[in-house]
Amino acid sequence: MLRLLAALELGRRVHAARSRRPRRLRSPRDIARFFEPTLAPLVHEELWMAALDVHHGVRGVRMLSRGGLTATVVQQTDVLRAALEMAATSFVLCHNHPSGDPKPTDEDVDLTNAVEHAAHLVGVPLADHVIVTPARRFSSVLRR
Repeated sequence: MLRLLAALELGRRVHAARSRRPRRLRSPRDIARFFEPTLAPLVHEELWMAALDVHHGVRGVRMLSRGGLTATVVQQTDVLRAALEMAATSFVLCHNHPSGDPKPTDEDVDLTNAVEHAAHLVGVPLADHVIVTPARRFSSVLRR
């Protein structure tokens, strides 16, 4: 009986967190709120993308990479391929720092710059790249 009650409570919390997600991703705060339920509790790094329509509405969401405690690796071509497959007008990236420090690493900045440049060339711009933490702190790599 206790397990059933715990499972129901967990389901209620997940539903409540997802229902509070913004429908449009216009700011780093919107992006952080959208991805926190998925990324903040993790003990390893993951990189996710949200494909956006012309009104910054979410067309689709995809995990691009799963890594270890301190890093995850992805190629810019994988990011662009996913954006194009989901017919994105633009897209955002979000990943977590399980350490709790939202400051972008040099690798975060390098990846963001490379993806931003390549995305501009193919006409599907990177709108932002946000880092979230378990303590609900976040930072934008593009707006640093």
